[in-house]
Amino acid sequence: MKPQPPPIQGDGVAKKSRAAKASRREMLKVLYVLLALASTPFLYYIFFDLPPKFSLQINSAEGLDAAAAAAQPLSTIVNMTLHASNRRAPGRCYRHGEAAVCYAGFTVAASRTRVFCVGARDALDVPVVAWADGVTLPNEVHDRMAAEQRAGFVELEVDVKLFDRESEMPTWMWCKVTTQGEEPSDVTPCRVFATQNWVSDIAPRWMQ
Repeated sequence: MKPQPPPIQGDGVAKKSRAAKASRREMLKVLYVLLALASTPFLYYIFFDLPPKFSLQINSAEGLDAAAAAAQPLSTIVNMTLHASNRRAPGRCYRHGEAAVCYAGFTVAASRTRVFCVGARDALDVPVVAWADGVTLPNEVHDRMAAEQRAGFVELEVDVKLFDRESEMPTWMWCKVTTQGEEPSDVTPCRVFATQNWVSDIAPRWMQ
């Protein structure tokens, strides 16, 4: 009987190696699919359900010039326009909110904001009138405000808190605005503190 040649071990090793590589490729494909499925809601939340953007303009500010005359209590009326921009597909409504106008950390006027809704991918101008009677400021703050009045400008900070109808968590924003005498101030972007805002600005411009 003619002896048979021993089996070539290399063929078996090569087959096992190819099978292992194919198995790893299949596992990677499955992992990629699972990762894509898991990240889809997160990516939608960041890039497509974008948070709103706000800016603010002070149209007029009455009563602040009293600081230039003497260190006496102020009675103020600050007329503002809040520009709201909704960057997501559904509309967005706010049931109420609050606005506080501050100078050097002291509140010089405050008000509630009205109920308003912004349509899908739309913008809206919301009037806000803040006021206060008998505002007392420290002498050094009076002196600083009087000096700015003589220079023709006063730097104010406006803090706004809005409550979305869909959430109990408020949207906070901080706006730094410089009045220019009797002229309306420039429109100033507000810094919004909300869940999505820390990453939303990296979205492509066409999404914003």
